[in-house]
Amino acid sequence: MPNCIVIGAGPGGLVCTKELLEAGITDVVCLEKDASVGGIFKRSYDSLYLTSSAAFSMFSDFWIGDGKAHEFWTKAEVVDYWTCYADHFGVTEKIRFGCNVSSAAQSDDGRWTVTLDNGDRLQADHLLIAPGNNIHPVTPDWASRLGAISYVHACDYKNADAFVGKNVLIVGGGESASDIALEISKVAAKCSVSLRNGTGWVVPRERNGNATDLSTHRGLWTLPRDDGAKISRALLDRDTKAGKSDPAMAALAQLNKAVTAKKGIWGTYGTKSFSLPRAIAEYGCQIVGEVTAIDEASRTLTCADGKKIGPIDCVVFATGYRSHVPFLDAPLADMDPRALFKHMIHPDIGLGLFWIGFARPTFGSQFPIMEMQARYCAQLISGRCSLPAKDAMIAQASADKDRYLDQFEATGARVRGLVDYFGYMDQLAALVGCAPPLWRYAFTRPRLWRHLVYGPAQATQFRLEGPGAKPELARDFIMKIPTSPLNKVVKVGLFLRALRLLRLR
Repeated sequence: MPNCIVIGAGPGGLVCTKELLEAGITDVVCLEKDASVGGIFKRSYDSLYLTSSAAFSMFSDFWIGDGKAHEFWTKAEVVDYWTCYADHFGVTEKIRFGCNVSSAAQSDDGRWTVTLDNGDRLQADHLLIAPGNNIHPVTPDWASRLGAISYVHACDYKNADAFVGKNVLIVGGGESASDIALEISKVAAKCSVSLRNGTGWVVPRERNGNATDLSTHRGLWTLPRDDGAKISRALLDRDTKAGKSDPAMAALAQLNKAVTAKKGIWGTYGTKSFSLPRAIAEYGCQIVGEVTAIDEASRTLTCADGKKIGPIDCVVFATGYRSHVPFLDAPLADMDPRALFKHMIHPDIGLGLFWIGFARPTFGSQFPIMEMQARYCAQLISGRCSLPAKDAMIAQASADKDRYLDQFEATGARVRGLVDYFGYMDQLAALVGCAPPLWRYAFTRPRLWRHLVYGPAQATQFRLEGPGAKPELARDFIMKIPTSPLNKVVKVGLFLRALRLLRLR
């Protein structure tokens, strides 16, 4: 049997190890530098809880518990879920804890030698790297000119205790920035948020007690991406009306009105957190532009919109991370995910090396993507399917890059791992051979079809047929997960589909 080394026991490494075992590849070891599973999630800020619901975050074949679909896990809860998952599928016994990888090199015969900090060496035919993306922080150039102003990156932020009574600037508009802004706004003398290109499309985690991402379904999200601007206008109209009686919703509408992507909600990333609108409405947090000048003496910062803020005591950079794998040699250590086939396979290396978790969805969840990547890897390594030819992989990676750069514009150029969840998942499902046959189910299993189309497009939908199928389990799970109510999202999707049908007549 092929032997495999998986690096990292976060969600990506766990699901990779599990899928290899299920494909009959038992000669596998998972290396984890910490003493327990969970990866970067368990080291994140104290109040972290996921921005995707339990229904969307779950792995396809390990249930979350009845009645928990609308819940959002804390970091302790999600690590507990992963721990139980690893125990259930026999993954834990394959993990070697306390093993930090210092280098990994491929020899001329294609085998990999992995060297640990303690000098131990392991060899394998296949290397699957899943160290997590949020490891190597990025800060703007002007961070080095802050002088007496202290600063910290979000990766080192734990809680707001150090910011009580201070004048704080937070840089960034993603989900971590939003959650941190609310925490700090509650205790700081003044909190400001600097945005270069605005936030992503802001969506509350919940609406009326229901997880909002249950509306991330095929009923709307499989429409052509050129419809994104129309959909955005309809959603913005709804939120603007709600904002007349709710200041936080009014703040949300203002943030989304500033999104300039030509494809609207489908041309940017999702900020699935209501924290920044709350910070603005409830605690006086102010939005400023990109920092363009620093007066060290007065600790005053000038922003692109002309505002001057100061004296600033502290800056928190929630400015993202770069894709970097320190134990690989150049140029592999800093591979652009868009140069890889499906963000995971180098055309020159093929089955020897897989990047797991380097595709970041704009909406949806990263965990189903990791699982689909793991399933594809296991099918390839076990010989149940074959890679396309090298030239075909290069051409496909180039076409994917062009499409994503067109769809996401400047954001796609900056965030190199950004992918469209639905397109990416369906493309991988086609490679694995596990796409759900929607048209057939529409006539043979209409209740199941309704759940597939108007329930969240999470990973279990891809366990109904094909390699790795678990049809009875999948049908049971899918039918337990709630479908979207007849809300604005469903109505917009139906309207746009009806409009397209009329145009075809």
